[in-house]
Amino acid sequence: MHTSPSRSRATVAAVVAAALAVPVVATALTLGAAAPAAAISFCGSTDDPTRGFTVLVEGDASVAGSEIEGTLGVGGSLSWASTFDVRHSTGLTPPDYELPTLDVGGTELPVRVSAGSYDLAGSQGILQVGSGADDPTWPRGEMLAGTSTWTTTTLQGTEVFISDGTSQARVVPPNPPAPADDLDAWVAANIGPVDVTPVTSGFPTLDAMADAVSELPGANTGVSAVTLTGSAPEKQLELVAGDLNVLSVTPDQFDGVTALNFTGAVPSSSTGLIVRMSEGTAFSIPRFNGANDSGTNNFFAPWVLWSYDETGPLTLSSQDRITGTVLAPRADLTLQNASPVEGQVIAATLTKAGGSGEIHHYAFAGCVPDDATTVGSVQLSKTLVVDGTFDTLPVNVFVQYWIDGVRQLPDLSVETDGTVLGPAAVPSGTVVELGEATPATVPGGVWQAPVWNVTGTTTIAPTQPGAQVAFVVEEDAAVVVTLTDTLAGQGRFSVAKSVDDAGLGSPDTFTFQWWVDDVQQSPDLVVASDGTVLGPIDVAPDSVVELVEVPPADPASGTWTEPTWTVTGGTAATAEHGGFAFTVGRGSAVSAVQVTNVVEPDPVVLGGFAVRKVVSGAAGAVPAGAVFTGTWSCSAAGATGKSSGTWSVAAGGTVVVGGFPVGTVCTVAEDADQPGGAFTSTLSPAGGRVVVAAGDPAVVGLVTATNTYADPAEDAELAATGADGVEGTTAAAALTLVLGAILTLAARRARRPLRQRD
Repeated sequence: MHTSPSRSRATVAAVVAAALAVPVVATALTLGAAAPAAAISFCGSTDDPTRGFTVLVEGDASVAGSEIEGTLGVGGSLSWASTFDVRHSTGLTPPDYELPTLDVGGTELPVRVSAGSYDLAGSQGILQVGSGADDPTWPRGEMLAGTSTWTTTTLQGTEVFISDGTSQARVVPPNPPAPADDLDAWVAANIGPVDVTPVTSGFPTLDAMADAVSELPGANTGVSAVTLTGSAPEKQLELVAGDLNVLSVTPDQFDGVTALNFTGAVPSSSTGLIVRMSEGTAFSIPRFNGANDSGTNNFFAPWVLWSYDETGPLTLSSQDRITGTVLAPRADLTLQNASPVEGQVIAATLTKAGGSGEIHHYAFAGCVPDDATTVGSVQLSKTLVVDGTFDTLPVNVFVQYWIDGVRQLPDLSVETDGTVLGPAAVPSGTVVELGEATPATVPGGVWQAPVWNVTGTTTIAPTQPGAQVAFVVEEDAAVVVTLTDTLAGQGRFSVAKSVDDAGLGSPDTFTFQWWVDDVQQSPDLVVASDGTVLGPIDVAPDSVVELVEVPPADPASGTWTEPTWTVTGGTAATAEHGGFAFTVGRGSAVSAVQVTNVVEPDPVVLGGFAVRKVVSGAAGAVPAGAVFTGTWSCSAAGATGKSSGTWSVAAGGTVVVGGFPVGTVCTVAEDADQPGGAFTSTLSPAGGRVVVAAGDPAVVGLVTATNTYADPAEDAELAATGADGVEGTTAAAALTLVLGAILTLAARRARRPLRQRD
């Protein structure tokens, strides 16, 4: 089957991917979604006649005004006014594009600027190629020339300058020379003169593309003619979603129009827009409402082409951005845009006037149909199989895709409701490879391996990393692709503790051994005692889980009782290992296990002490019915009564003070002032100290307070005989002293020797 023209391979890729689950497939087929480095081509061809240059001019170019964020290729002479920059990005251009390359002496050199010659004599200021301010991870390219027009070369740091004494050009190259290098030799190898004719070798193809656009739309599938509606200053444009849309305009139709509003679909990887300009030489380009994200990222640019097949001259002006690529390969083009051109610029000659806006590298990612392209059709759909109950399910998945081995971006968003996309026309011979990115995680679910089914053609082995299925679209083939994803429900459970330790203390964590379908798991589960939930823990759906708590150590004065268990969202089952067992569910629900541990305090045994009053000696001195008194004090933690008090008891009686835990230390004292005469007091045990013990306080906690009274008659007799006795004793002592002295003197004389007489 032949169409005139057909859709692009990029379109095919998009369609294929989209067909997997979303209408994007059809759109992608229409225009084609391409990799970031993609550029204009015929549908079904992977050749890039622009070689990836942002601005490509077959003849001479004169540049002024604001910078070019991208690359510049000029077949003739390049001149510049004032200081002009060609650099990578200032944040207004997507930085992930690749630089074109040229073969120089067998080495492929990255190119930032290339020209047949640099018109230094006809230029002013400096041509700045690259910028030291660019991110160091961004690529830097060379400045290549076909003819040498400079007289001097200098090296300043990492920058190389060529000059004729009046004007100069400066490059920040990817491989700057060292100060000790032969600079002339480095310039010859990296600036020129070199063969730069390949830069503009694609112009015959670009001419043919402009011609092909002039014939659109014909009777070809997937291409729709659209028209402007409304009136200035903002007109409306309704695109056919999934098609390549062709809008034919003359200068008059844009007269006074400052903006276009899209009333339905917008330019995208699935919906292309070609604006065919004719019957005039000056067009004022309106802005596209909605194209820019915060004024920096132009969503529509890769999918819009402004085509002009005449020789012109052609002048393009704007009050705002020009969104899309300008294809004017035969025209002498003058740009007077007030704001950036978001796309590529292709012209026979170029004058970028002073005061014109920047040019930002957005490579055209679509393709141009021609009359000779044969096609097949591709239809895509997505099925989601759900095994289990889930709180939420994805509404779409993302599919990566490759067209003839080239990764296409962005990924396709595929609906999961089974929506059929297509059929969409795809150039025959196109190799399509598809791979689903792992769908978004669904709590409680496990994605199974995707299952692809392709009918209408024969599948081939995928060649790209991540691709899961591949096929070739044959002429007149009706290819139907389905993708089935199964979400299997997973079992889930959690464990949380509740602790009542009666104020006696609890460990920070509790440990549980656990089994799944009677197979013990490792490591053990450790659950915080503060109620923090552990989990959810995933197990196989419908599993029987058993938990056995490792008994915690008992606190002082208490004992842990057996734990109690509850489960919410699960079904209790028979325990095989002495613990608690339950069956988990399937899906998002979590079987929440609550384990409660309680400390039972040890029983408190109470006792007391007793005070017994004993009177001895002259007990008759104690008045009848007299009461003896004293005090007591106890270290009575946990006691039911007071920790100190008084006691009173009659002679021969016993008083009991109780309500103290066993082990309490109590001390008893007797008041100094008691009834009766003089007495001495003793306490037994000594000091009145007793330890409370279990049993009868009068037996195991008895303190005896004994008061011994003196006999009044004995006291009187001592008082009467006391003086005579003293005097007698004194006389006897004196006599003894006298006798002692006499005996001592006699002994001394007996030992003295006799003297001789004279």
